[in-house]
Amino acid sequence: MTLTARRLVFTCSILIFGGCCAGVRAQTGDVAALLQKLATSRPDTNRVKLLNKLGDEYAYNDIKTARRYYHDGYVLSQKLGFVRGIVRYYSSEGELLNLEGQYDRCLALLRQGVALSRARKDPLREGIMYENMGNTFGFMQRLDSATIYYFKSLRLFELFQDSVKVANVYNNLSSIFMKTDKPETALTYINQAIAISRAYEDGFYLSHLINKEAILWKLHRRDEANATSRQVVALAKKLNDTVALADALENNCRHDLDMARYQAILPHAQALNQLSPNLQSPDRTARAHYWLSVGYYYQKQFADALMHIDKALADARPSVGNEHLQTYYAHYGRLLLADRRNPQQASRYFQLADSLRELSLNSTIVKTTRELATQYETEKKEAALQQLSLENQARKRQVSLLVFSVVVLAGALLFFALWMRNRAKVRRQEKALHEQTVRQLESEKQLLASHAILKGQEDERSRLAKDLHDGLGGILSSVKYSFQAMKQTFILSEDNALAFERSMTLLDASLAELRRVSHNMMPESLARLSLADALRDYIQTLTENSAIAFTYQTFGLDTVELDNLYKTSIYRVVQELTTNIVRHAQATDVLVQIMAKAGQINLTVEDNGLGFDPNQVNERRSMGIQNVYHRINYLKGTVDLQTEPGKGCSYYIEIPLSHD
Repeated sequence: MTLTARRLVFTCSILIFGGCCAGVRAQTGDVAALLQKLATSRPDTNRVKLLNKLGDEYAYNDIKTARRYYHDGYVLSQKLGFVRGIVRYYSSEGELLNLEGQYDRCLALLRQGVALSRARKDPLREGIMYENMGNTFGFMQRLDSATIYYFKSLRLFELFQDSVKVANVYNNLSSIFMKTDKPETALTYINQAIAISRAYEDGFYLSHLINKEAILWKLHRRDEANATSRQVVALAKKLNDTVALADALENNCRHDLDMARYQAILPHAQALNQLSPNLQSPDRTARAHYWLSVGYYYQKQFADALMHIDKALADARPSVGNEHLQTYYAHYGRLLLADRRNPQQASRYFQLADSLRELSLNSTIVKTTRELATQYETEKKEAALQQLSLENQARKRQVSLLVFSVVVLAGALLFFALWMRNRAKVRRQEKALHEQTVRQLESEKQLLASHAILKGQEDERSRLAKDLHDGLGGILSSVKYSFQAMKQTFILSEDNALAFERSMTLLDASLAELRRVSHNMMPESLARLSLADALRDYIQTLTENSAIAFTYQTFGLDTVELDNLYKTSIYRVVQELTTNIVRHAQATDVLVQIMAKAGQINLTVEDNGLGFDPNQVNERRSMGIQNVYHRINYLKGTVDLQTEPGKGCSYYIEIPLSHD
């Protein structure tokens, strides 16, 4: 099997988010040829590409070597000022970090890639970084965040009309909706992906078909799933992807069993067994023997079935997990009962299968099960000898009676233990329910307090703004008009005239500052306009009065109706966070994004400034940040702060649109 095929299988196997961090890259599999080219290459961008290709070759079997080649390409890209090479490194190293489970480090690296792509005005690379961030959030089971970043990347890929990347994002979204138990929506997206990738009939198309088959089975659309399975088999053969073909054949066996097509199992199992030597996997070889045993079982060829289940257990024990072993043991017991060989030994295999449901299989348990199997065979022979001896019949009956008594006693003890456990569980649940009720009451009190604080603040802001504008503003305007009238009636010397003009200038500046402060305390635009337009007006004002490049984006906000509480709270949160950025962050780029969807508002405020230690901020929050958390907590929202010194700051806020 080629490296391309192995990588595709890895991509298809992690359906929770649809692929690895950087996607599936085409690979040659010829490391020697690449090394020969590298030895004679000059230190230019072509050498960077060679180093990256070598890293791709090792990415899934030797992470240490892959990381070395990627890093060498990154160092050379920095020397050359090769931005695409630097962004490629962020993507590739992020993929390795995902494989190692270092998701936070991966996200930090990808955010550097976003910042660099924006700085160099490269939206396509920015989209790739967003897609990678979506994949990483998928690994972390943060599916809402993954969806947001997939849609970010999708808009940019559609802008560039990059159909391959668009298809892969559709595939990722279908996997997200499968994970959130929305198979109908998942089917819509995977069909969009297939509509694009069908023209190429490559590894991407194969992975999309595999995902579609799983979705169709989830929807119980069996005929369509079988038709898709036949497409997978045909394409896997065409692409010489042995692992994908083996997975498809094993799915066929499983589907035959689910739909009671027992006569079809054996041909599929035989085809699977022919592939297993090429897979070099004892676990897959064991599964092939298991399905052969199942096929022969339904053909009532019990001798062949027993032979293959023995082979399955022999191949599986060094590496397989509980689920497969339990299946093998249960099938072994059914075979022994069907062949009427030894009901007692069949019962013991059933007991082994049952025990594996609760235990985590490790090397000690594997050794124990082997010893038990040997012990059972020994007891079987001893029982046969006892049956031949008339003198031991009475003893055998006594042993049987004793065993029966022990089983009855054990059953009674087990029943009592279960009853006691359930009783304790009920008590714990009642206690937990009581504690939850108490916490809920305390939470409601805190929410009422927060509401009172927020309402008091807004009322006070409104009163002060009105007093400043109508009271002090009117007084200053009257003074200005009085001074202007005095200027017409008095004759001033040149020095006094200059001093008078400076005073008038200061008076005008005071009036302008008074209007600005009054507007910030209770902006008129929030009362006249929608939240989206009011924030756009506010961000435009910040852009004009600072050296920071603000980017403001809204998605779906015009489709929801917000009452004044939500409008005011969200406006104040954005106002407080952006004010802190202008005053303290020393940032050059700021993103303010609001997305409304499915009864929820997502707010993102990101900057590329100095950043800070979040632990110190959490210990000593300023009054402004406390107000941000008060407002979000009152709306039953959540705040996710991502920052490090020197690496910017990101606030990810989720606000539900219902208090129920």
